Amino acid sequence: MKSIYKKIIFIISAIALFSVIVGVVKYSLTYIENNPEKYLPTQKYDKN
Repeated sequence: MKSIYKKIIFIISAIALFSVIVGVVKYSLTYIENNPEKYLPTQKYDKN
């Protein structure tokens, strides 16, 4: 019975960790889309 509990705890913790990682990635992508001036390189035009 102990091995069953260990498997259940492992699966639950893996799902929780994966969902946290997915949430952070989604939040980061939406933040970058909302603030592109901080992350996208600005182009400098030379007048020669």
